[in-house]
Amino acid sequence: MARKPIPEKIKLELWIKSAGRCEFSGCNEPVWYNGLTLSDGNFAEVAHIIGASQDGPRGNKDSEDLQQEFSNLMLLCRKCHKEIDDNEDKYPADLLRTWKKEHEDRISLITSIKQNHHSHIVTYKANVGQHSPTFDFKYLANYLLPNYYPAQTIDVQLGLEDSPFRDKDDFFFEVELKALETNFAQRLAPLLSQNQINHISLFAFAPMPLLIKLGTLLNDIHNVEIHQPVRNPKTWNLLNNGLSENYQIIEPDKIYDKVALNISLSANIENNRITNILGEDCSIYTLTIDKPFNDFLKTKEQLNEFSRIIRTLFNQIKLKYSSATPLSIFPAMPIATAIELGRCWMPKADMPLIVYDENKINSGFFKTLEIK
Repeated sequence: MARKPIPEKIKLELWIKSAGRCEFSGCNEPVWYNGLTLSDGNFAEVAHIIGASQDGPRGNKDSEDLQQEFSNLMLLCRKCHKEIDDNEDKYPADLLRTWKKEHEDRISLITSIKQNHHSHIVTYKANVGQHSPTFDFKYLANYLLPNYYPAQTIDVQLGLEDSPFRDKDDFFFEVELKALETNFAQRLAPLLSQNQINHISLFAFAPMPLLIKLGTLLNDIHNVEIHQPVRNPKTWNLLNNGLSENYQIIEPDKIYDKVALNISLSANIENNRITNILGEDCSIYTLTIDKPFNDFLKTKEQLNEFSRIIRTLFNQIKLKYSSATPLSIFPAMPIATAIELGRCWMPKADMPLIVYDENKINSGFFKTLEIK
């Protein structure tokens, strides 16, 4: 029996709901132009989930009735169409239906976002020990949905690309700090000053001192959502609801001329590791939680509460010291809290910061940079 032609209105619906992209999971290639020659054209093929005939791929007794049904059709590129029909055991009908639904639901979600919900993806990375972080724009863009969508097709990169330097190197922080300040001034500051950015989605992975410095550059004036890499479950998004946090401030017994802040959130820092560097005549304030560990930060409420408590702590310390007295920071904290600390610091009112970093190769904590 001859195959029934697919009505034009069904083809149009398929093109619209697939956004003209291949619905094979993981392909997503546009089918309205040749990716090699960039020439325009119709490079799509309409594939049947249940074969158009009983003896076709995935065909059964309902094949004839489903020939023109939208629910039984997928828009595919030629390569993927051949792949599913040549290997029908690998691609059963239920799997293809799932892929079709996921693809069309994603397109519906993305196109339903209002235009004023655009966000600029800003990335910052620097080597941490032997780890060299990599950020893929398309991967990160998924973490904006459904509240925002990318404002442009590339991210604003603030780090030193493919840096060969490691945080154990003597000049590492000097080089990375200069790159951060220069890239911020050239790539991001002009967009902010010209009001071309409505919202920033920030993804960062770097040593704590550089993250704190990044926070001071962004400050709390701009509309920034800080994305936190969560290990379990693996994501870059903090939950909107859920856990709050019982942050604790431990004040020093005596007030000396020197003052330090011990931030023990992702791990415990013993005070003797600080006095070994600054001397016994140092007042140490400690900000901690009941059970510090490296994946405690899960919710936006925990981050908001940290912002409130660190602002309170800055004011509390400043009451006992002049604004010219440097505050030494010893951080063991999640990425988002380090950035938020920098955003909460007020350059005209708060004490200068001297930030330390821990590196076992360099025998513990060492001074990295000053923020004035």
